[in-house]
Amino acid sequence: MTTFDLDNIINSNDRYKLYNLSCTNVTLKESIDLLQFKGIKTINIGKELGSFIDTIEDFSYLNIDVFDFLIKTLDKYRAKINNAGNDIVAIYNLGILLEPSLELNAVQLLKEFSKTSALIIIWENNPVTPNMLNWPTQQNNFFLDFTETPLKTMHYAI
Repeated sequence: MTTFDLDNIINSNDRYKLYNLSCTNVTLKESIDLLQFKGIKTINIGKELGSFIDTIEDFSYLNIDVFDFLIKTLDKYRAKINNAGNDIVAIYNLGILLEPSLELNAVQLLKEFSKTSALIIIWENNPVTPNMLNWPTQQNNFFLDFTETPLKTMHYAI
C-alpha cells in the first residue's frame, strides 16, 4: 500500500485529491493538532452542519441549503501551505452527511470538491474494506464508498 505525505498532497496533479488519515477515537485530537500545526485547517463537519441546521427556519429546501453550506464551508477553510501547491482542508466527524433527511450524496460532494483542492478525511475507525469508510457497528448500513475514486492513505508522520 502506498502512503502519501504532505509534500505529495501539496504537489499532487491527480484528478481527485482525496486522502484518508485513519486514527482512533483516542488519537483523533492528536491527529487534528498535527494537521493544524502543519497549517492545514480542520473542520468538524458534524458540529458545523448541526449549528447551521439549527438556524434554518424553513426546511423545504433542506438538501439544497445543506449542500450549499457545505461547499461554502469547505471553500472558506481551504488554503495553501506556504503559498505553494494545492489548497488543502481536512474534515472529520462525517456521520451527519449520511442522515437520510438531508438527502445528500456525500461521496459525490467530497469527490467533486477534491478536484480543485486536496481533501483529507480524518477517519476515527480503521477501514475494514479499502476505499470504504464505515462505522464498526454499522458496517453494512452506513458507509462512504470511494471504490470508484480510491482514497489515498495519508502517512501519519506528515
